[in-house]
Amino acid sequence: MQQPDISRGSPDRGSEPIDDAASSEVLAMIGWDESRIAEFESHAESGLEPGRVSRVDGRSVQLITETGIVRAESSTELQRSAETSEELSSVGDWVGFRRRPSHDSDVIEVVLARRSQLTRTRQVMKSAAERQVVAANLDAVFVVHAANNLNLRRLEREATQVASSGAEAVIVLNKSDLVDDVQDLLDEVQISVPFVNVHAVSGVSGEGVDALISYSRPNRTVAFIGASGVGKSTLTNRMLGHELMETGEVRDDDQRGRHTTTARHLIPVPGGGALIDTPGMRSLGLHGADEGVAVIFDDITELASECKFNDCSHSGEPGCAVMDAIFRGDISEDRLGSFRKLSREMEFVQSKSDVRLRHAKRDMLKARTKRGRQMMKARRKFGRSG
Repeated sequence: MQQPDISRGSPDRGSEPIDDAASSEVLAMIGWDESRIAEFESHAESGLEPGRVSRVDGRSVQLITETGIVRAESSTELQRSAETSEELSSVGDWVGFRRRPSHDSDVIEVVLARRSQLTRTRQVMKSAAERQVVAANLDAVFVVHAANNLNLRRLEREATQVASSGAEAVIVLNKSDLVDDVQDLLDEVQISVPFVNVHAVSGVSGEGVDALISYSRPNRTVAFIGASGVGKSTLTNRMLGHELMETGEVRDDDQRGRHTTTARHLIPVPGGGALIDTPGMRSLGLHGADEGVAVIFDDITELASECKFNDCSHSGEPGCAVMDAIFRGDISEDRLGSFRKLSREMEFVQSKSDVRLRHAKRDMLKARTKRGRQMMKARRKFGRSG
């Protein structure tokens, strides 16, 4: 079955043709299931067609449809009704769009409910931040780190954010061929994230990649996240079975690759399923990650429920079940330190988000007041002229 090539955007609005035998099945291959069909029924009756966002280029997005790849943009109504940018379509979203043969692009009129969404914190002003959707409707997210340059604290933060997305977090230690004792490294990571699957792989040799392919099945979507140079594009090529993504040279001084991916995009996987490759991110700031903390630090949150005081800070209060576990050696002080740090970071990010929301509501009220005054002025003028 011929796969639609969506690795690069199309400059025109026309559909890139897909083999007729594949056209009716292409959406099912990347997750269009019975529940989505039922959810879309009313939209289909109004003349909309389903599509999945494979790439976002500013206001224009690229959609995989039953007839090929098309360009589309959000309708004016959809843009007006969206209170934040995260409510507009992102990579991985299922949307309903309407054909506009006489225009340069089709129009998206509805974004279907997301089953999961991976987000990051984006700074919008010095004292405020907002949530940005990295990818939507994911089943598993591979948190990729270079085995020869591991940052455990960043790994914990990224795994926490993924766990909050509704997708399964999977730790991938790439470049395992550059490490002398892989098992020691696996054990170290498993101590930091004991409730997450960890895999050591080599994108160069292909060792261990089969374990990652097992996560990508028909109707499932997986994504790679990680810093620049950890080998996400190389792993993507391995999973796809051919060289689709451009990869960079490896530096001699630290054996790290150079950043190559410049945009998030969704790619159908041979045999079914979809894969989303993302550019390297310096950080994946926590936003609404309470559920993720509960998953990644399940041992601490479970013990915390047994503390004598509900607001126990786990720093010396009597009857603290967490500190008792540390004294027994069941939990390390480093793990508790990571838990505290992530909790503080969440509180800080939330405080900045609240500031942004207050500013947004203030601006909205100002705009409404201005429109109201203009309408009253127009009515008075009309009344005098009548």
